[in-house]
Amino acid sequence: MVTSPELEEFLQSVGDAAAKLINMENYRRRQLLFAGKIDKSWRSAWERRKTEYVEIYRTLGSKNFHETCKMVAEQWQSFVALLKAKKEGKLEPWQNPRPPGYRKREGERVPIVVIRYDNYRVDFERKVLRLGYWNIEIRFTGKPKWLVKPGAKQGRLIITYDPVRKRWYAHVSVEVMLERKLNSGLKAGVDLGREVLAAVATEPLSNGEGVALLYRGAALKADYFYFEKRVAAIDKVLADPKSEEVDRAVLRAERRRLYDRRRRRREQTFANLAKHMARTCLELNVSIVFVGYPRSIAQEKAGKGNTNMWSYRMLKQRLATTFENYGIALFEVPEDGTSRVCARHGCKVQRKLRGLVRCQRGHVAHADVNAALNILKRGEQLLGRKVEMPERVKVLSFTPTPSRIIEPEQKKKNHNPAPRAG
Repeated sequence: MVTSPELEEFLQSVGDAAAKLINMENYRRRQLLFAGKIDKSWRSAWERRKTEYVEIYRTLGSKNFHETCKMVAEQWQSFVALLKAKKEGKLEPWQNPRPPGYRKREGERVPIVVIRYDNYRVDFERKVLRLGYWNIEIRFTGKPKWLVKPGAKQGRLIITYDPVRKRWYAHVSVEVMLERKLNSGLKAGVDLGREVLAAVATEPLSNGEGVALLYRGAALKADYFYFEKRVAAIDKVLADPKSEEVDRAVLRAERRRLYDRRRRRREQTFANLAKHMARTCLELNVSIVFVGYPRSIAQEKAGKGNTNMWSYRMLKQRLATTFENYGIALFEVPEDGTSRVCARHGCKVQRKLRGLVRCQRGHVAHADVNAALNILKRGEQLLGRKVEMPERVKVLSFTPTPSRIIEPEQKKKNHNPAPRAG
């Protein structure tokens, strides 16, 4: 969003009021939780609009105050649902639900503006966001993707502030009807890993040959170690007691900037990967995808590569969102043991050089492709369908980066008109 000093002051004032409401409500509900009661209704906060929260009510307005109360209630409803899932044994042993916390960072409130769906309007021609209650217009950059779709219904608008980049961002939830053809087309399995971020394997095509897509994590790994080295250099200076003359506030700000940049580059890499994968699956007529999630990998195999470098949950969520946008159904299946069994014969495999596996019957396959085929096989069995494995698999390798997807280089043709020697 493009703001002026006056708009900055306005957004800070309104955002601080909304953050104050959220913190006060969460404090009240947390005290009830510690007393053995749970309040997950928005009405309890709404009823205090003319008593405890009267100043906040005047600042936000009736509609936006109501929407903020609903957002707080939704967080507590999600917390209650997690408690129920924990009680039923649907969560991992190390997953302990925590109640919603406070919007604070370093002792100060983090501003947020929550606006109801009918209290703002987006002008695409002028690129202006008009806020109804305050009668204010704010310019924005970029092009909304889903609001321009036919029949799109705009939902809640949330405006947040990024203290690292010192910018305001607007997030709009949009409801769009997508066409999805289930029970038609092919199925595919996706295996998530470290060296290969994602491996995709499809059912046999019309020619009887399957297709495998490998998305390598070399660029993401290089990003991680580069920023880790930069941050380590700053930490070394901050830890040195002799460097008192150094402006520590500037170094801490630079460290936050590096962490933020690494996070944004990782998110953009995941976005490019998911988009390319969804488009390719659509071209291959894939309608259902099974994703194997590496559960408890950070707890069972703790280490830098499994806990810090990748964020499997973030990648899985990005895949789910992107595939849904393209009308492809995605299901999560357990991936336990998929790398240790041959997808074709069902016997144990041995890991060979160059990422290959070999089973007792002499079948050799790429380790990640074999795991993806096992995930596809397991997903088909869960749906009660007959499993058909491809005789041959055509493997395509890609390298996702924050800017694009690097595709395999095409073989260069020899355009030299001179005849070959001999």
